[in-house]
Amino acid sequence: AIEEQEMALQGRLSGHAAACVLVNMLARPALAAVHSAAAFSPSPAGVAGAGIARRQGWVQRGGAALRPAHSRVLSSVLLPRLAGGGGGARPMKTGVEPPADPSGDTLFGKIIRGEIPCDKVFEDDKVLAFKDINPQAPVHILVIPKRHISQLSLTKTELGEGPDVKELLGHLMLVAGDIGREHCPDGCRYVINDGKQGCQSVYHLHVHVLGGKQLGWTPA
Repeated sequence: AIEEQEMALQGRLSGHAAACVLVNMLARPALAAVHSAAAFSPSPAGVAGAGIARRQGWVQRGGAALRPAHSRVLSSVLLPRLAGGGGGARPMKTGVEPPADPSGDTLFGKIIRGEIPCDKVFEDDKVLAFKDINPQAPVHILVIPKRHISQLSLTKTELGEGPDVKELLGHLMLVAGDIGREHCPDGCRYVINDGKQGCQSVYHLHVHVLGGKQLGWTPA
């Protein structure tokens, strides 16, 4: 999951678990030929490391098993599960501590630079949108500014409040709205997590666009 990869990159996982995450993340980058029609059927077996449990299963197309699920996710980082009904793995119950240097590089910075692949939905000179690798709904898209902002609440501290910053944040919201309207015509939810208690895991501002089904309330 994105959270595990970010924690591994920032040294917050134990050695064995971090090695497993990073090796899988970098080893086999191409599964695009599979993902468009793939469905995921988890098995009860699991692989555990440093308290992180990963389900084992098979990516299937028309009932024919293609490859183990664990090689599907981490090796291509942001190719989504595309499980039809979404849902993904169990969401995090808490966020992670903010980095000591909020201006430091993140997983999303690497995605913006093209160092890590993603399943892109939209891109222009200001923002990038891509499908979440760990979807919590049938539609789960992340919209991020290309300019680094660690947290929404720190925008003024990090970038000031000039017209360029206001234009960037306004554009981010407009693009998120366009994506919601296109991918969730019956309605969706826009979520911005901020800080540890807000369950933020990657300290680069991002808007979650969630929909494709009737959502419940309340996320708190």
